[in-house]
Amino acid sequence: MESKELFLEEISKLNVSKRDYLERLFKYVPDAIIRAMSYRKIKKDQFIIRSGEPCDTIYIILNGEIVGLDYQKLGRVYYFMDFAQMYIVGDFEVFAENPEYSVSICAAEDCEILAIPAVLYWQWIQHDENALLLRVKNVMSILTSEKANDRKYMFMSCKERLMKYLVKSYTCKKEKADGIFRLNRTQAELSDRVGFNVRSVQRSIAALEKEELITVENGKITVSHEQFLEMSRYLEE
Repeated sequence: MESKELFLEEISKLNVSKRDYLERLFKYVPDAIIRAMSYRKIKKDQFIIRSGEPCDTIYIILNGEIVGLDYQKLGRVYYFMDFAQMYIVGDFEVFAENPEYSVSICAAEDCEILAIPAVLYWQWIQHDENALLLRVKNVMSILTSEKANDRKYMFMSCKERLMKYLVKSYTCKKEKADGIFRLNRTQAELSDRVGFNVRSVQRSIAALEKEELITVENGKITVSHEQFLEMSRYLEE
């Protein structure tokens, strides 16, 4: 990145919450850190970080959805569900003094990111009280929220997990023609994301369609704004 002005110009294009957080976080960042940043485009399904590889780079997610992967026994993949608050990835390990990444993270769709060498990031943030406090607060908020969500998620049925995934997907998707969200996932992909087998996912899809909480068009799930609100209310009860 050539200058702080150019960096702030990129940040200004983001949604309000992400823009506000990153502007405050990098308020006093030295020019040397900005110049060390590099802009990258990551294609869908391309890895950003891989578990076990050296933790040498911190990434700022400008645009696009990311997903965390954990490869279990028999080759099964577990997908971490909530990355809505993850504006920066790779620095949990830096704070924990872990030399290797602990999870794998890939792009769920085409992404735009900024990369910062981990050594420079750590040299800067530990001497910038403003940035350090903001980042620690964000990290603790994420960890606390994830722990609470993990407990709830553990006891959810396949149908409830599928509803949660659809609600999250609807919320994260920026472009929805006429308020309609169309899910571009196979049943096998949904099975991996909710942690149940394909037969259970099929039964859950049928149940949600019967209750008119989703619509299935040509084998694809669609969710209207009214259906999104109804599922949201159900999950909050």
